[in-house]
Amino acid sequence: MLIRTIVNAGLRRTLQPLWNDIPSVARMRAAYHRIDRLGTLGRRPVRVDVADVGGVAVEWIGRPAAAGEGVILYLHGGGFAVRAAAADRRYCAGLARRTGCPVVQVPYRLAPEFPFPAGLDDCCAVYAGLLAAGIPAHKIVVIGHSAGANLALVLLMRARDNGWPQPAGCILLSAPIDLTAGSPSATANAARDSMQSPNIWPWVRMTYLGGVAPDHPDVSPLFGDWAGLAPLHFHVSDTEIILDDSRRAAERARRAGNRVTLTIWHDVPHSFYYMNALREAWRCRAEVVAFAGAALRQM
Repeated sequence: MLIRTIVNAGLRRTLQPLWNDIPSVARMRAAYHRIDRLGTLGRRPVRVDVADVGGVAVEWIGRPAAAGEGVILYLHGGGFAVRAAAADRRYCAGLARRTGCPVVQVPYRLAPEFPFPAGLDDCCAVYAGLLAAGIPAHKIVVIGHSAGANLALVLLMRARDNGWPQPAGCILLSAPIDLTAGSPSATANAARDSMQSPNIWPWVRMTYLGGVAPDHPDVSPLFGDWAGLAPLHFHVSDTEIILDDSRRAAERARRAGNRVTLTIWHDVPHSFYYMNALREAWRCRAEVVAFAGAALRQM
């Protein structure tokens, strides 16, 4: 509990003040890149193999030769506009070690230079590219973090609509699923969330949507068709402003007949699963690995 309190307090002093207003994208990128660089101190860089999949330059982490046993397709977070590349690679390297499966990380195009649907199109192209390369859908697990979890859900819906098979499973880490900010926690948790504030909603709409209505199901998958999706596992903290996005999504997915698991963690920050100091991060990682492994063993 003490470590959790210290971590939350540190985030309230460093990252949360960025959301006291609506910051520029340049300011957000500079802050996250600075933190990302600090996180690399004393660490070996993660080996990355860049390859073209579906016309997108992706990062393979782990052993590509093991792809026959399964592949993790990882979609990073960052509000559709930022990427903490070193932290993402470390997390994916851990996934590769623990699952024994290579991870394909998608450096999708970022807004505002490339607004919706550019990043989403990249993610869909990579999934289609993996299928075209002979990797069966039941050997793919999709994992999305934050904005990447939003993209992961829309990917599943697009795959179904395109007649592509669903992956073995999909793990959603702190997913923003309703960009209209219609979830009760969007305001109720404003004082409890140690990383974000309600100002993130107009910021995302301004940088990412490019004139698309925020209730469009391709940007707010909560309002999409939930039928026929892969097994889903949501992870979210009870202090996040996006807590109720996962709750509402899990309920809609269950009503549509999907297999759904929802894990709500207590008093941990957004992106806590990246933070080695938190025991909850290690427990969450274990649950992610267990879900992925079980999904890949089903066929």
